[in-house]
Amino acid sequence: MKKYIALLGIGLGSLFWTQCSPLDDDYINWSTIELEVKNALKIENKENYIVGDTLFFELNFSRYLPEEAQSTDLDVYETSGVNKFTYGFGMLKYSSFSDSYQGVSIDEKYLLSEKGGINYTSQVFTILNSDTNIYESRIGIILVEEGKYQLDFSYLTLYSDYNSYRPSVGIEHIISEDQPLVLNFTVSK
Repeated sequence: MKKYIALLGIGLGSLFWTQCSPLDDDYINWSTIELEVKNALKIENKENYIVGDTLFFELNFSRYLPEEAQSTDLDVYETSGVNKFTYGFGMLKYSSFSDSYQGVSIDEKYLLSEKGGINYTSQVFTILNSDTNIYESRIGIILVEEGKYQLDFSYLTLYSDYNSYRPSVGIEHIISEDQPLVLNFTVSK
C-alpha cells in the first residue's frame, strides 16, 4: 500500500511540475548564443609604474558580430536585449613567501571607469554607445602598492546580463599571438 501511495505522489508531483514549470518558449528562453570577437582588448603596455599611477585597459567591440554559419552579422543588442556585457580580469602580485604570483582583490575605490562601468563587486562591463553602435569600456586601476604584478586576461569572456525573454550572449575574446594575454609590470615608490 505504501508503494502505491509513493507512486501516486511521484506521479501527481511530476504532473504538477510539468503544468507549472516554465518550459514554454514564449515564457522563458534558456538558450545561449556563443560568439567570438578578436583583438578588442587594448592594454596600456608599460613595464614600470610609480605608486599613484593609473594603468588603463580598453575593451571595445561592435554591436554587429559574425555568427558561425550565418551570412549576415548578428545584432547583439537586438538578440540579447541588453546594453552591457560583463567581463573580468585577474590582478596578481608577486609574493616572496610563496615565490609565485597570488591573486589580489581590488577595492572598487581604486577602479575608474572612463567608459563602460564598474559595479559594487568590482566587476567591469562594456556599455553600448548607441551613437557609434560600439560596446565600450575604458577601465583604470589606480596602483597604490609597490611590487611586481601581472594583469591577466587569459580567460576573457564577456556575458550579457540575464534577460528571461531573450537568449543570453557569451562572447569569447580571441587575442592574436602578437598581443599579450598577461601584462607583467612593476610598481615602485
